[in-house]
Amino acid sequence: MGFFKKKKKETNLLAFATGEVVALKDVKDQMFSAGLMGPGIAIESEDGKICSPVDGTVTMLFPTKHALGLKSEDGQELLLHIGIDTVGLKGEGFTAFVQDGQKVSAGDALIEADLAFIRSKGLETAAILCVTEPKEPELTFTTAQHVTAGKDEIAAIKLK
Repeated sequence: MGFFKKKKKETNLLAFATGEVVALKDVKDQMFSAGLMGPGIAIESEDGKICSPVDGTVTMLFPTKHALGLKSEDGQELLLHIGIDTVGLKGEGFTAFVQDGQKVSAGDALIEADLAFIRSKGLETAAILCVTEPKEPELTFTTAQHVTAGKDEIAAIKLK
């Protein structure tokens, strides 16, 4: 029945890439740095491998494979975006391992980006995660400088 089931008090987001953490305000794109896409965090990936920060569902894989939407099991809507102005690459340099509607677990491979190729085009490679429609007001992001994909917690969302 579940009447007495305890409700989770916090959602934890795991690192979606291995690399150096970048504060969202330091991302070189005003839409992200000003928080217009929602609160978030960026990681300068060491290997271009992007994984799921949560258990949930892929809500939209952009045709250019540079970004995707996720919805966590508790309803948090997330946007993962790889690089700045990478939409212009029209998918070149990106390999997607998921599709729309696919269920994923935290740590599952989502996309791999060819970082050398992206840099050769003069583009930034930081991967950005935004909570696009925060359902809860209290988000806390890591202060760590380096994180490991699928292992380190990068954010906590306090639930009511």
